[in-house]
Amino acid sequence: MEAPEILLDARHPDVRIDLGMARAEFAQRAATRAFADQLAAIHATLIEAREFPEVFVGPLAATMPDAVEFAERAAVADLAMRLFLAEQTVRAQDHEASVLIGRVPRVWSALREGDVSVPNARAIAEIVDTLPEPAWLPFEGAVLTPATTLAPARFRTFARAARDRVHTEHLAERHRRRVEERRVWIEADIDGMSFLHAYLPAETAARAMAHLDRVATALAAAPDETRTKAQLRADAAGDALAGVLGAAGGGAAGATGVTVMVTVPVMTLLGVGEEPGILAGHGPIAPDVARRLAAHAPSFHRLLTHPVTGAILDLDRTTYRVPADLKRRVRIRDGQCTFIGCGRRAEDCDLDHTVAWTADHGPTADTNLAALCRNHHRLKHNTRWQMTQDAATGITWTSPTGATRGADPPPF
Repeated sequence: MEAPEILLDARHPDVRIDLGMARAEFAQRAATRAFADQLAAIHATLIEAREFPEVFVGPLAATMPDAVEFAERAAVADLAMRLFLAEQTVRAQDHEASVLIGRVPRVWSALREGDVSVPNARAIAEIVDTLPEPAWLPFEGAVLTPATTLAPARFRTFARAARDRVHTEHLAERHRRRVEERRVWIEADIDGMSFLHAYLPAETAARAMAHLDRVATALAAAPDETRTKAQLRADAAGDALAGVLGAAGGGAAGATGVTVMVTVPVMTLLGVGEEPGILAGHGPIAPDVARRLAAHAPSFHRLLTHPVTGAILDLDRTTYRVPADLKRRVRIRDGQCTFIGCGRRAEDCDLDHTVAWTADHGPTADTNLAALCRNHHRLKHNTRWQMTQDAATGITWTSPTGATRGADPPPF
């Protein structure tokens, strides 16, 4: 017997809505299962790399004491290139798989079936990774069912409470270890803005916020003040951390001497152009900000580029040591480490001869130099990763398993 016509007629909105809901549910479960498969594949591949390092470092180097370490690093980079992920993400996903498989196997099975969402599974992996082994089983028992029914934000709150209930170590000792992990880091955002994060003891963060509130309240009392409380807190924090003395409201005078590299087009600098400047490690900044920074700069370095392509003009050298002006040109050109996906600033990188200067008589020229962070510099010389550089096509990387890809373009 055929189904009633109304259930098959897509002209009815309730039918279309039901179909859309079903498609979304099916797609989410499929995506969750696919993510679990990706974790499993990454984990299995890195296990193979550790067991058979010769695939990544070659048969001769496989007997060296650090062969397994370099094989793993080469495999991580290979996976990152193929999956268009950061190496840190590949390592994180390998660790997530290891934790889920080895410590909470029922959660892992539920993830592979699509019954536990990816955010909830990742929250479990993150939290169980902080628990001693005797607490793994009771924690899994406490969170398994809620993980299949709660939305991520609510589940994370629940899981943190469950962690405290099953933890076998006193909170004071846990806090002491966490304090050792305090740090500050920066995250670039759009339109010339950045986030500055600080991981601090809760009481220190609370005191800092209370201090910023007091400063903001005092500044807001001025009759001509137009900034919001949020803006005043941000300005007070920025001034204090940037070393601006006695100007908790956005002044520039009194700032401590800190070196930053800013590239400013000459027409912008002269005030007859409005091309953005480039702040090293961040990206485009507004022309007026670039001009203000240039106005306080103690020195300038002129950089000559091709009038059409913008490429920095070549300067060949006959010595191994890279002169200061050539270092500056190559680092400005590359912006970051030239290994695929690496975001380390070129200022913090080594300058590597693509064709070796000693063994293969490679020139000390910007067409044979590239910024490589110390990690990827060592990876290039200790594994089967290969790099070529051509004036026309740029840098090309070939992985130990034969995947080939051109280097990422300069960030800005």
